[in-house]
Amino acid sequence: MKKKTALLAAAVFALAILGGCAKKAPKQLDLKLAHFGSEESAAQTAAKQFAANVEKRTDGAVKITLYPNNVLGSPPEILEQLLLGTVDMTLSGQDQIAKHVPLFDTVAIPFAIDGYDHMDRVLDGPFKDWAKPELEKKNVIMLSSWEWGFRQITNSKHPILKPEDVAGLKIRTPPAMAYQAAMEALGANVQTIAFGELVMAMRQGVVDGQENPIDTIYTLKLYESQKYITIVNYLYSSMVHLVSKDVWNKLTDEQKKIFQEESDAARLLMRQTVRDNEAKQIEEMRSLGVQIDTPDLKPFSDKMGPAYEKIRVNVGAENFDTWMKMAEETR
Repeated sequence: MKKKTALLAAAVFALAILGGCAKKAPKQLDLKLAHFGSEESAAQTAAKQFAANVEKRTDGAVKITLYPNNVLGSPPEILEQLLLGTVDMTLSGQDQIAKHVPLFDTVAIPFAIDGYDHMDRVLDGPFKDWAKPELEKKNVIMLSSWEWGFRQITNSKHPILKPEDVAGLKIRTPPAMAYQAAMEALGANVQTIAFGELVMAMRQGVVDGQENPIDTIYTLKLYESQKYITIVNYLYSSMVHLVSKDVWNKLTDEQKKIFQEESDAARLLMRQTVRDNEAKQIEEMRSLGVQIDTPDLKPFSDKMGPAYEKIRVNVGAENFDTWMKMAEETR
């Protein structure tokens, strides 16, 4: 009898332990990651890697569903959803984030950065240290800066070899102050058209041209209506990997480490993909009859005085000077 009682007690104890473990076992997190890149974009390629590796490394405890191509709304709407908590993660453009944290508009100060390597040093170093605490005040965690790329000008009218060639052209830009200020400084008649309407606007000739990185021009086939492309690298666009702080707080320390490591890995993948593809995409577009010019950039950068004045007022003198100092110190 004593033996049976002891066995029963042991069984009850074991069940209690198992029950306690079951209660402590973390629930599976099903998360949404939304962005404005197309299904074929480097952003989606990198996002797929991030989602797959997070699920694998967390043993399925975290599953991430991707929503590319503005499926959940326009870029501003997607970011608003993140701030409201209806989307868990985004890849948001710095121009969208700047509406909530103005210092992000400094990334787009025209002709302030020498090239990709220089931008990497700024974004991965002093800029992240500067921007991350400001985003946390908005209940958002910044994981890393991915890539969108240096922006080029396309148009359907004529080659652009000097700033005067831009004057009078109706150029579409996103609703972003720095982009508009730069195009206006070159004499363009700036038109604001939502990203989702860009392709149709180009096909219908609503405007003469637009500005975007080579990867965007290529993947959206803007070259079909824009036969002139000018490589000016006039400003840079990033996609910033953001996660809701509420979601972040649900993660274990190990899961947070995995998120950060896989975001960094995806950042490097996207950057490498974009940069490797650019030369191939340029050559393919040339083979299709597109004229691609690489003019002297100094005359273009020399025109940026009025744009700098507007950006300085918009982002604040201290923020403007901080960015320019970071740019100089990382050369």
